[in-house]
Amino acid sequence: MSVKRTNRSYDLDKCLVEWDHIWKTSFDLRWMSSGDGSSQTCLQRNPNIFSNPFTDGAGSFRNTDKVELDYNRLNELYKGTVFEDVIGDLDGVRSRIMIKKMHTTYSVHSDKTPRYHLALTTSPNAYFIFPTLRKIMHIPADGYVYEINTTIPHSFANCGEDRTHLVISKRSSS
Repeated sequence: MSVKRTNRSYDLDKCLVEWDHIWKTSFDLRWMSSGDGSSQTCLQRNPNIFSNPFTDGAGSFRNTDKVELDYNRLNELYKGTVFEDVIGDLDGVRSRIMIKKMHTTYSVHSDKTPRYHLALTTSPNAYFIFPTLRKIMHIPADGYVYEINTTIPHSFANCGEDRTHLVISKRSSS
């Protein structure tokens, strides 16, 4: 299955309050932006890289020698938050908050590992697309974590308002 709701759920209101506080205290250096206005910031960093801990793990790892397992140290800004709890409960690595602007898409691609998604804000018109499976799926902002097999070709189309997700790479079993 390409998308599966896990039994992990969190208080979405608490997530949104904590995210709102973090959002208001963040500044441009904590964000990596794409050409379409979408952006992401890292909750975890690679402790062996000494540049920007909020952007080093952002962007595509395809065609790089970056290892997702290396992005395992929580950035101080997120300590003591519900986001620390979610990452710890899932034993996740390379966690990011990703904001996908309205009316934008990703190209079809495959990731190195599956991903967990916790939708903070979304619209009913935001879709994961799995072309080889001929499936389109929506992840609701319902407080549940969803496991998504992103190792198979997929895309994402945001046909609605801006979407904000906590995205966590699943720790590989290898």
